[in-house]
Amino acid sequence: MGVGVLVLSLALTGCGGKKKNKKHKSGSGSSHSRTIGGATGGGSAAKGGGSLSGAQDAKAVLPPTGTMPAALRNVGTELHSRAKAPSVCKDPGGTCKNAVANGQVGYHTDDKGEGASYDVIVYRNDRAAQRAFAAWDSYVRNNKHELKVVDGPTQGADSVAFGFTRPAEKNTQEIVILQGKFVGTLKLRDNSGPAEAGKDLSVLAEVYATRLLQATQDEAPTATAANVKV
Repeated sequence: MGVGVLVLSLALTGCGGKKKNKKHKSGSGSSHSRTIGGATGGGSAAKGGGSLSGAQDAKAVLPPTGTMPAALRNVGTELHSRAKAPSVCKDPGGTCKNAVANGQVGYHTDDKGEGASYDVIVYRNDRAAQRAFAAWDSYVRNNKHELKVVDGPTQGADSVAFGFTRPAEKNTQEIVILQGKFVGTLKLRDNSGPAEAGKDLSVLAEVYATRLLQATQDEAPTATAANVKV
């Protein structure tokens, strides 16, 4: 894994992107990008508590195709966002409370031997996001029969990384990142083995955390892993 290349990439890109304009345009250069759901006009959809600005923020923080490593540019899940909380809350329960928007995108290699799936939930405020992350952290650390905590540097304001005890998912690892009003998750599968999955998760999570931080600072997310080798 070219971690050194990542540092260079971030240095060249910079954490201080251009200020977002009032329309919150995303910096996505992907032809697969689209925003779906929500209402038109205004910054929020009153019915159901969805937020159009939140959906635009979700779309902006998710990495578009051009920011991914060259080997991971096959789109598995098109980049999209919705101005509402996810219709189904996965474990842990309660993580959709006070959520106003969400988004997803996924990529894989040519042979599908490695894949990265990104998800982000935007909350009404930082406190709501902190509560959702606390639920995730508790779930991971207390669900030892299914999950195992993975050591590594903290990403964002706080994070928890974990692998799976099920043999079928031995090469899959996941990280949940808290930053401001966002809770982002990144799931990485690498059939080369858990060690390779862990290395790739670490470097891609750093880029993802930087994009989340840029969004909380009202900057256009620009952090990229385009020059990283996986």
